[in-house]
Amino acid sequence: MSYYNNQGVKKGIYQLLRGHIEDDKQHYIEGVKPIFKKLYGIDISLREMSSTRVFGFQIWSNELVKLKEKLGLPTGPKTSIEIPKIFLKNGVLRAAVLRGIFDTDGCVYLEKKNGKLYPRLEIKTISFPLASQLKENFNELGLRATMYKEKFVKKGGQKDSYAVVIRGVEMFDLFMKVVKPQNPKHSIKHLKFTQSFK
Repeated sequence: MSYYNNQGVKKGIYQLLRGHIEDDKQHYIEGVKPIFKKLYGIDISLREMSSTRVFGFQIWSNELVKLKEKLGLPTGPKTSIEIPKIFLKNGVLRAAVLRGIFDTDGCVYLEKKNGKLYPRLEIKTISFPLASQLKENFNELGLRATMYKEKFVKKGGQKDSYAVVIRGVEMFDLFMKVVKPQNPKHSIKHLKFTQSFK
């Protein structure tokens, strides 16, 4: 989210254009859209961006951006974004925030290992503070998380990104019980994984 000057008038913009054009579509339609309507009274207009293969929305709203700022979320680049501490003091809110981040930015990978599927859950971000918070909070919930840095190519050269990873059968099951992701693509992957043992 950010502010832009349009003919001398400052306008706030809030964007959530990170969803996969196919995998995340159902979650945005059935999950994210109703939440914005219920919380903010905003009927968001979802759209596909074929060139980048993403699905999401953007809203021009000074009121929404100001509200998010009051909660402690910064405007501008997401290189230093972090979870406002107010959401980490309460167990229910903490789980909800972790769920929301994973539902929009997380992935479940099922890799072949010794002839069986092996689960790896991952969230990538360009914000080191956010990655550190995620790792710390997952570990506090008993979910063994690790973090590593990697480079990715973006306009203007290479940038740093940080991956927070949770691995293993036991951790995958615990994650689904504790964090309770709501994005259908994660539930489908978990079902596929559990059925692979039958």
